[in-house]
Amino acid sequence: MIDALVMTLGFEPGPLLSAIASAAAEGFNQGAQILVLTAAFPDERAERAWLELQRIVGMMNLPKELGVRLERREVELSDFVRAVRRVKEVLAPLRDKRIRLSITGGMRALNLAVFTAYLLIDWAHEPRIDVYLEGRGTALTLPSLHRILTLNLTETQRLILSAMREGMAYTSSDLSAHVRKDRSTVYKNLLALQRLGLVAREGNRYRVTELGAMILNSKPPQAVD
Repeated sequence: MIDALVMTLGFEPGPLLSAIASAAAEGFNQGAQILVLTAAFPDERAERAWLELQRIVGMMNLPKELGVRLERREVELSDFVRAVRRVKEVLAPLRDKRIRLSITGGMRALNLAVFTAYLLIDWAHEPRIDVYLEGRGTALTLPSLHRILTLNLTETQRLILSAMREGMAYTSSDLSAHVRKDRSTVYKNLLALQRLGLVAREGNRYRVTELGAMILNSKPPQAVD
């Protein structure tokens, strides 16, 4: 269930409507907010898109008893640092909520400010981030980049992860031989990597996930005596 959906507005309401429909399918909590971020520059096309969005959302079958609110927040883009601070000001009250961030349109500077602000907030619940593809009506869901960028892997965890090749499955004994650590140490570290989503368990074997492969080169390191 979602407490807030945050979107960026360009010149077309279509991607925002897709994001709202997707969030509604997941479910809104009582008093949920739908926040639309727009550039503060006056622009007739953006204004028309906002009015059309309001009109269509008013016709959508959102549960009225939940009190879901559609609100607009303007972001001044004359200075990037101030833009990020403004977006943080909007997002910070939501840090303890369950939210979705959807890059659905708007100026590149606005989208970059939103993403930068996301990285600078200490979230209680990692937001889901969707980036909508222009003209296709579909979105890419980003991995938990905030968590990835703040990872503090131990040297042993890095050795284990780097020793694993994509498409291959390993037992803790296999990896113990690769990294020259005892099996119990390797096993405990594999469990930690599994909790982070960097490896996946299949029976008594482990595979590196795409997320894990994205972080570290899969070339096996030199074993340490």
